[in-house]
Amino acid sequence: GGIFLAGIAQDRVSVQRGDQLNLELYMRGETVGAKVHVFIGRDYGSFADFYDEVVFDSVDGTWRQFKGILDCQVTDLQACFVIALDGPGTLWVDKVSLMPSDNLGGWRSDVVNAIKATRPGVIRFGGSSLIYYDWRQGIGPREQRVPFVNTPWNNMEENDVGLDEFLHFCELVNAQPLICVNANSSTPQDIAEQVEYVNGAGDSGYGLCRSANGHLDPYGVKYWQVGNEQHGDDYETNLLKYVSEMKGVDPSIKVLASYPSDRIINELGHDVDFICPHYYGPDIAEFVRETERLRSVISASLVNPALKLGITEWNHTAGDWGELRVWLQTIQNGIFVARMFNHFQRNGDLIRIANRSNLVNSCYSGSIQTRSRSLYFTPAYHVQKLYATLSGQVAVNIEVDSNDLDICGTMDEDATRFMVWVVNPSERAIETQVSVAEIGVVDSLRYLVIAGASPTSINSFERKDNVAPIEEFVTPAPIFRRKFPAYSVTGMELKMAT
Repeated sequence: GGIFLAGIAQDRVSVQRGDQLNLELYMRGETVGAKVHVFIGRDYGSFADFYDEVVFDSVDGTWRQFKGILDCQVTDLQACFVIALDGPGTLWVDKVSLMPSDNLGGWRSDVVNAIKATRPGVIRFGGSSLIYYDWRQGIGPREQRVPFVNTPWNNMEENDVGLDEFLHFCELVNAQPLICVNANSSTPQDIAEQVEYVNGAGDSGYGLCRSANGHLDPYGVKYWQVGNEQHGDDYETNLLKYVSEMKGVDPSIKVLASYPSDRIINELGHDVDFICPHYYGPDIAEFVRETERLRSVISASLVNPALKLGITEWNHTAGDWGELRVWLQTIQNGIFVARMFNHFQRNGDLIRIANRSNLVNSCYSGSIQTRSRSLYFTPAYHVQKLYATLSGQVAVNIEVDSNDLDICGTMDEDATRFMVWVVNPSERAIETQVSVAEIGVVDSLRYLVIAGASPTSINSFERKDNVAPIEEFVTPAPIFRRKFPAYSVTGMELKMAT
């Protein structure tokens, strides 16, 4: 007694009771009186259970956008999303979107909130994916954008996220954007026009284009990187052409070279503001030596004493798809991240930007892992959040009589709060004496501890809080002893008496 439907379906769509799902799609066809049914439900083969549906009966041979709302009163983590005809005909569909109504400009609200909570300073739009990227293909109405091949990674990009979407995302999470530009297959003029689109006045050529795309005011993006991991004579020769054209549009921008070379430091250092090594590998001592080497070269050159380092990619591995990739999920990576933060803080006068790779999912490397209706945080996420939200603005020298613990300290500018970071990467707990007598009278002492039972301790969708910060308040004393657990990161927050 029901209608017969034929069409296409996508399984494993998660819905929850009370969801309102915004439906958008483009269709054209020859339906000869047949109606188009779009529904969410459960497909049982011989029949389907509809949770909600939208019916369209005016599809003709012209591409048109159709919209509707699917209101679900059922929770089903394995629902089916269907587009189907109830009679003979031919139907073409494109740009299909089914999005929860609580989305933020197309972004998942839970992910946006999780990233915002880490107080990110700078988020980078770039990497190898942009080596052949044409920024003009990623602006304007999304339904008019053409998917393209991401050549370095050999996959198709839907092209739903371009400059405007990325910059809106940075606004949502209160981060400064860093745009890495294509210095491989684009000309300096192409990139100058990209700067004008982003930062140009509303009455400039590409500023008018940006306004037409919905953002009247300039974005005011400060950081621009010329290329990704490009180096050699050709790159260094062309670098000045890019810098000249880009700063000709906006002299206020800060330009980052894609690679640190002695020639860039000694000959081109007055034209760029940052040089950008990428630190990948488990050996932190190697990164320390490279930082000191670059510091020495910059100091000796005298071309630009204010030249800074932007570590625009770093982690203990990048392209490894075996065991090292899996370790990105563990407390061991969280410890690595903390030790890198300690290194960056010790060299905060030189290292002004540091972008851990990666942020979300990204073949298991992201510090946030998501699926349809859920997410969890890796130990690295918790470490980054603690450092970002609790570290002070001023570096503090800490006297350490042992190399067993990796220790770093900061304080607030008014010296009313100190933050000491203690990393124990070893397999044994370490007890040590701590003296805070020289900084004054401590009014309160709080510990925040992230630790794992073993170096392979992880979180998962089933055990989201297996590795998470534990808070402890203790009565402060000028000199005291503290045991730091194995495989742990400890933040000691000391508030001073006033």
